[in-house]
Amino acid sequence: MAVLGFWTRLAFALIVALLAVPTAGRAADGAVVTVTGLVDKVNRPPFDAFTDGFFAHYGVAFDKAHAFSGRDLARLGMRTIVLSYPNWSKPVTFRGPRLSAVLRAAGARGHKISVQALDGYFAEFPWAFSENDKVILAIEVDGRPLDIGGRGPAWLVFPPALQAGEGKEDDAGLVWGAFHIKIE
Repeated sequence: MAVLGFWTRLAFALIVALLAVPTAGRAADGAVVTVTGLVDKVNRPPFDAFTDGFFAHYGVAFDKAHAFSGRDLARLGMRTIVLSYPNWSKPVTFRGPRLSAVLRAAGARGHKISVQALDGYFAEFPWAFSENDKVILAIEVDGRPLDIGGRGPAWLVFPPALQAGEGKEDDAGLVWGAFHIKIE
């Protein structure tokens, strides 16, 4: 009888453990960045005004989206870039996946990209800009993860004057606190 009790408990523990494993392709440790719009690799439900309260606050609704956790983003391959702008106190080392890798993983396709920050700020870019290997979605700064309350959860970064029409002093297109990427 004790053996049956052991096997029953083991089977129950295995079932509970399997149920705790996220569905393949879903963000395992909570979404930090969500790509919406023209995406083919959907891994989360459509917009819901109640559960997606932050998106609702900004008037963002969507039918298709791909959510990325920090671990999901790190698995896309980390690139390191050191940037300095005149209004920064020092050069900063960023690490994160290329924006093109993030969009590819979401199955995104389009002609315009909007990257939105937690404070509502956003920057728009033509699709071709995302294909530049120097454009990264940083999730680490100076060896530390980007946190909400700092400049996280992600920070879209690229070298000065990479975007047409920007000067070497202009960091306006860099989006810190990035949580949403819309593809049109």
